Amino acid sequence: MKKFLKILAALVSVTVVWAGCSFYLYVRDHPANCSDTLTLTGDINYDSFVQTRDCLVRLKAEKKTFVVAASGGGDASAALAIGILLHRHNWDVEIVGVCASSCANWIFPAGKTKHLNRESMLLFHGGPHQENIQENIKELEEKVNHELVANGAPIDSVKIGHKDKEGVLTFNPNLSAAGKEVLEFLSINTDLSPVEKWAQLSNASDRFYRELGINPLLPEYGQIGSYEPIYKSYKYGGFIYRLDSLHRLGIGNIELKDGEWHPERHPAYQDVYEVTYP
Repeated sequence: MKKFLKILAALVSVTVVWAGCSFYLYVRDHPANCSDTLTLTGDINYDSFVQTRDCLVRLKAEKKTFVVAASGGGDASAALAIGILLHRHNWDVEIVGVCASSCANWIFPAGKTKHLNRESMLLFHGGPHQENIQENIKELEEKVNHELVANGAPIDSVKIGHKDKEGVLTFNPNLSAAGKEVLEFLSINTDLSPVEKWAQLSNASDRFYRELGINPLLPEYGQIGSYEPIYKSYKYGGFIYRLDSLHRLGIGNIELKDGEWHPERHPAYQDVYEVTYP
């Protein structure tokens, strides 16, 4: 058994994806575009981080803005790494359409100034301390270990979770070069078990929120307390905050591009519920 655990620890790559509800699946993946601004359209993945880092080196504009045209979310570690980069380099962030899940968790809060277009939407539905994610991490590790013991060799991949409702955890024994760069950037040890690796990612997120002065409950507040029954009904793809709640959660320097913000006019509003903090 110890032998297989060592194999698991050496080869495991655990990816968590917070992707928005099925409404957002129309969003096509495009690489980040480098010009005077940096534009993201589509899912966030390891390559998104590498492209963002490379663009940050090349762009010399005095005022730099990371524009989210539309993103349903994506890999948590990649989004966190991008957020840290944007914060370190004092970039603004502008949301044009929807910024969901990991985009809302880490990229939007990272902006020096955060710009919201009139009908843009920030959709949250989970984060590192989400209760069922913790359970799923343990389930994933048990399932992968069982397969290793049964087959005597690493498996291709294992997925746990529900993409349209919460995070999806994926075990992949072959971590890409870009994935290794993301984990190295976040100081996450690739030789750890899924549970230990997840703990390091959670700690990295907590440190980032502390640095920004943001309440770490930002991604999960709409899933606990009086909101727990609504969340667990699985009738909605996620939840949104209004400006006053975002401010109380510690997200400041928000500017409205058109002088007003009406997320309720976004077509996806019918699939979210509103949350007030505290």
